[in-house]
Amino acid sequence: MFWRQAENVIQSALAQQELLPISTEPTVLHEQGVDFVLHLKNQNSQIKFSPKPKDFNPFLPYEPPMYVADALEEHVCLLNKFPVLSPHLLICAKTFVEQTTPLTLSDFRAWLIGFDADDVLGFYNGGPVAGASQPHRHMQLVKTQIPLLPAIVDGALPFNHRLYRYDKLEPSALYTDYLSGMKALALYDPQQCQPHNLLLGSDWMLIVPRSSNNLDGIFANGINYAGHFLLANHAQIAWLQEFG
Repeated sequence: MFWRQAENVIQSALAQQELLPISTEPTVLHEQGVDFVLHLKNQNSQIKFSPKPKDFNPFLPYEPPMYVADALEEHVCLLNKFPVLSPHLLICAKTFVEQTTPLTLSDFRAWLIGFDADDVLGFYNGGPVAGASQPHRHMQLVKTQIPLLPAIVDGALPFNHRLYRYDKLEPSALYTDYLSGMKALALYDPQQCQPHNLLLGSDWMLIVPRSSNNLDGIFANGINYAGHFLLANHAQIAWLQEFG
């Protein structure tokens, strides 16, 4: 339901110069049978990553031009003001909830409203080490190709993770498996979970523990585990090609 409303909001926000995409047209890096998608930062990224006051919270209050719709009682759907991909939606708690505390059943219920097509990807950055840029609870939604999808669903990812498959995404089943996976990976804490990324596809959920938010200055959040990279310059592309 969000996507049709979002298209109108995107056009309005662009016309008002309130929506500031932060990447150029993507290029493809073919590596080990996967067409990874590389996005280069543009000048708008300087605005996004400029220093902010310590108590700055873009979601409370949110900017009215970013509003798409309410998402049940406890959440609101907003445009990402600085998207790498477009459309890029955020499902934000209406009151402040720490990004590092465990997700709740109501979070999953609100998040799943955006899963009304097969090309929707959801991702969640559990804390700064996992790539979260804001401490306020927000889950993310994009419509995009998923270069790593075959490796994800085949269980072929060469690092520690938990994968769950479904015939249909259902909030209570996702929430139960999320708690189980977080505990199995020693990530769960009722006050502050260990750093992790969570990805949702049309019929799967992936949990990935994190120990660092970057490698040689190339930063990674949840969308990297789908096969997308946001890079600062061509030197980082060259480094990534060399590193593999």
